[in-house]
Amino acid sequence: MKNKILKIVISFSLLVLCISCSSSLRQSGEGGAVNVSANANLEADVTVGDEITGYAKESFLFGFFKLSSAGPRLVGAGIGGGKVCSAAAYNAVNTSGADVIVNPQYVLKTNSNLLTSTEECTVTGYKGTINSIK
Repeated sequence: MKNKILKIVISFSLLVLCISCSSSLRQSGEGGAVNVSANANLEADVTVGDEITGYAKESFLFGFFKLSSAGPRLVGAGIGGGKVCSAAAYNAVNTSGADVIVNPQYVLKTNSNLLTSTEECTVTGYKGTINSIK
């Protein structure tokens, strides 16, 4: 009797396991090679102003869990320094009213111990104001 009940429980468990888990992958369109080429000959008239700086800091517990955030980030900035340098670039642009940072220089400082790690980034450069793009 116990064997029969055990077989029923195992069979039912396998059935529930197979029904409850599913994955799906959908892809549409026809495959084929795509060769795309684009050229953009643009000239920007940029006025270079005074030196600007920005700063950002992030802290992590065990290197994974974020304890403090650097805040908003400037997409495409801080290459090599990661997210914290992108946040420092945003800080520099936002506080100075610049459109771009001309000749940005990033300084990334990392401190870590057994429990926490901290990343600090300072960016310096010149305020760039875009007058026109042709």
